[in-house]
Amino acid sequence: MRMNTLARAMVGVGSLLLVPGIALAGSPTEWVQDTVIEVKNTLGNQGPGVSLSREKLNQFSRVIDERFHFPEMARLALGRHWRKRSPEERKEFVGLFRDLLKKSQFMKMATKAQSEQRYIGERIEGKRTIVQAIVVAEDAEIPVDYHLIRQNGSWMICDLGIDGMRLSQIYRAQFNRVISKGSYNDLVRRMQNKLQEVAYETTASR
Repeated sequence: MRMNTLARAMVGVGSLLLVPGIALAGSPTEWVQDTVIEVKNTLGNQGPGVSLSREKLNQFSRVIDERFHFPEMARLALGRHWRKRSPEERKEFVGLFRDLLKKSQFMKMATKAQSEQRYIGERIEGKRTIVQAIVVAEDAEIPVDYHLIRQNGSWMICDLGIDGMRLSQIYRAQFNRVISKGSYNDLVRRMQNKLQEVAYETTASR
């Protein structure tokens, strides 16, 4: 499965997540700030070109599991096809989607955090809250939105917007293309194959 568009977006996500800004006390923005700090503390000081150890990757993975609502992210990414899936299929898809995202360029963000971020506000859209930020990188200002939902009394990230393009839209376009040309089962097989490729590449690089 071609993931070039997603990879470019995730590089931008990596830049914004590791650089703290000024938070609005007692607000969802403060929760985002705490997430930034936790990620940074988990990864430690990683210089450019330095690969993360297995221990650091595992720690980072646990933080992401705690802070990201993968079932909702998967539902948004699959779009209208989600309604047609059985409970077992949904569970399988959420697992595949979670593993794909965690093994994408998102997992290499520590070596790409060269940007500065400032928070500019919050807005409520239905049951969701969006924390708005600006990332300043290479003389460019990029608007970034954190889409948050409440889960068990805490906030969780369910989507990310980068310069007007949402992460869920990037995935949905790719998933729709695969399903329209084949079937949902074709999409599942491609996701499984992609994960196997990544696992092989990781093993070969050690």
